[in-house]
Amino acid sequence: MKKILKNAYVLMSADADIKKMDILIDDDIIVELSDQMYIEDKEKIEDKYEIYDFTNKLIIPGFINTHTHLAMSLFRGIGDDLTLQNWLFNEMFPREDLLNDDLTYYGSLVSILEMLSKGITTVVDMYLFMEGTARAVKDTGIRAFLTRGLGYDNDDGWKRRIDETIYLFENYHNKYNIKVGFGPHAPYTCPMNKLEEISELAKKYNTFTTIHLYESVNEREMYSIQEIEKTGLFKNNVIAAHCVHVDEEDIKIIAKNEVTVAHNPSSNLKLGNGIAPILKMLEHEVNITLGTDGAASNNTLNLWEEMRLASLLQKSNGPEKFKTEEALRMVWENGGYALNEKIGRIEEEYKADLAIIDLNNFEFYPIDLNRLKSHLVYSPINKVYATMINGEWVYYDGEYPKLKESDYSGKFHKLYFDLEKKFKKSKGE
Repeated sequence: MKKILKNAYVLMSADADIKKMDILIDDDIIVELSDQMYIEDKEKIEDKYEIYDFTNKLIIPGFINTHTHLAMSLFRGIGDDLTLQNWLFNEMFPREDLLNDDLTYYGSLVSILEMLSKGITTVVDMYLFMEGTARAVKDTGIRAFLTRGLGYDNDDGWKRRIDETIYLFENYHNKYNIKVGFGPHAPYTCPMNKLEEISELAKKYNTFTTIHLYESVNEREMYSIQEIEKTGLFKNNVIAAHCVHVDEEDIKIIAKNEVTVAHNPSSNLKLGNGIAPILKMLEHEVNITLGTDGAASNNTLNLWEEMRLASLLQKSNGPEKFKTEEALRMVWENGGYALNEKIGRIEEEYKADLAIIDLNNFEFYPIDLNRLKSHLVYSPINKVYATMINGEWVYYDGEYPKLKESDYSGKFHKLYFDLEKKFKKSKGE
């Protein structure tokens, strides 16, 4: 059934003006935007349309989170105050050895529900036991770009991980709002010859790749961007997470190859990795998006907070150098461009991926159309009123209409505490 969203204020894109208009949605597509929607055959309106009155609401494009590890909500609050190396090798990797599909299902489920309540409609994820994550995506309706994290330990382990990726692709790609790509963890866990292999596989399957790149300063001693370029990896559609310690020559290579950078300001700061040179990247016209990273290194999955922090960090170089619209593009249009999808804008023929904001939030006072863009970036709210993906409500006034699971909280905590017992036992505690 068609849906009409009436009487709302609408911000179609980062550079648009906010206007009052109606939105007509047919199936999963925005088909019309109008100052006042004309409806034929008004006597039978309830048979043809679902009508929603969003007076005093603001409709914006759904947020696009281009880097996270959904199931890491299981590890939220673990490993605070540690460097990336200690956090990763001493706290995360040993726990990840104990994961299974049930753990990743409930860890991913909790993360997705948090994101939906904040207006995030699309996520790019890299992790382990991805069939569990795919089930959580299917049950919640979020749009997801999934990758099985790939690292090399030995030939058998590498083959198993590649096989798991191909299984995920064959069973979930282009189903349930899911697209599957390749996720080499980082150049320091994937030798260059393995990145060459991934480059060929991504080309064969005509899909995307995402990778951690120069997150920490010591990575500059391990590999160079020039070496990665020679593997052919950048010839595919690549999202590079972090890029904190790139220099100008690196940025030129990233720009030349049209690599998207997923900027994760909170995680970069929490793990002590620093501040990415975003202004320098923008000078070279690098496509920059925003990510939350996982809940273990953030600890919130709130893209509103990332947008605010990203803006403030760059304004430290001069308040005029980073505009409000630039921040909004990073969570909207830039993500749609990176993923080659008609998302990130409210426009005819685009996907109906929307977030609805109640303007009665005190953070949005005064309700002045000339100030609302500023409120979006600098006065982040904790929850939106509603979230729509593919023309369906996935979050609405505190409820999750698609979710049939009722005891997800109890099951999540039971699995978490069992996991921690196994972890402590493995350490002899």
